[in-house]
Amino acid sequence: MEDSVTTLGHYLIRQVESLDKAEYEIVRNSIVKILLAYGALIPDQLSSLVKNHLRHKFHDSLQRYYEAVLRNLEARGEIRVDRNTNPHLIELAM
Repeated sequence: MEDSVTTLGHYLIRQVESLDKAEYEIVRNSIVKILLAYGALIPDQLSSLVKNHLRHKFHDSLQRYYEAVLRNLEARGEIRVDRNTNPHLIELAM
């Protein structure tokens, strides 16, 4: 089981998902690098940038990984989602 990551998911969703550790880290690193480079982004912007950045590294599973990693990063306090804005803003919490 050392080659997988169990995500926490949003506390309201209470989802648990097992993901490939290497692929999880690829998506996580992409999200963090993009947020460091651009600052706070709306979900569509972040999703588009991550998909563009990883388009040659993933196939059908990218959307599933992106959503699971994003939920996990929020649950772990690594990113913040400002739900008081419309659209929501996603930013690094570090």
